[in-house]
Amino acid sequence: MFSPYLEDPLIAKIQSVLQPVEMVDDTHIPKREGQRQASVLMPLVRRDEWQILFTRRPMHMKKYPGQIAFPGGGIEAGESPRQGALRETHEEIGIAEENIFILGRLPSFNAVSEYRITPFIGLLNPQVEIVPDPGEVDEVFEASFSFFMNKNNHIERHVEFDGQTHTLFDMPWPSQDNITHHIWGMTAMMIYRLYQKLGQLKA
Repeated sequence: MFSPYLEDPLIAKIQSVLQPVEMVDDTHIPKREGQRQASVLMPLVRRDEWQILFTRRPMHMKKYPGQIAFPGGGIEAGESPRQGALRETHEEIGIAEENIFILGRLPSFNAVSEYRITPFIGLLNPQVEIVPDPGEVDEVFEASFSFFMNKNNHIERHVEFDGQTHTLFDMPWPSQDNITHHIWGMTAMMIYRLYQKLGQLKA
């Protein structure tokens, strides 16, 4: 099912900059007291061009209502980060593991929240039916991968946290002047880190 997509030059480039799917070190293990493990999936799907699939959280949720996100959440006891990302994707948007091909992962990082997050990047079967869980997902939408790989669509923002200034990038889509979805925070950061890694191939 996924073999033709793995031969796509763009997908080959993405896979070349990612870490292996399986964890061979402990970088995903929380280092802060009280911190929990979490994992997410950045789903890519081929339409006329490659798209990134996003979800929008319902406004009734206690944490981050209305925020644009990738499928994911806390890892349950006995799960690996990969298993957690796949389970959350199935629970949130109804896509089972057999319709997902994990390409690899980005480095784990500490979120501002209580989580240490491991982001995976994977391909979706374009024929699969997406069935959002209304309790967790208010909307599923797709946006052009190439849009997010264009530095002109990254809006720099500086925030103070723990006494330090951090540079973040907001990515309003489809444009700053005509925003329909405001992509920011951890979601935008993961996209930006992939953008950085792909940019290193050109250096």
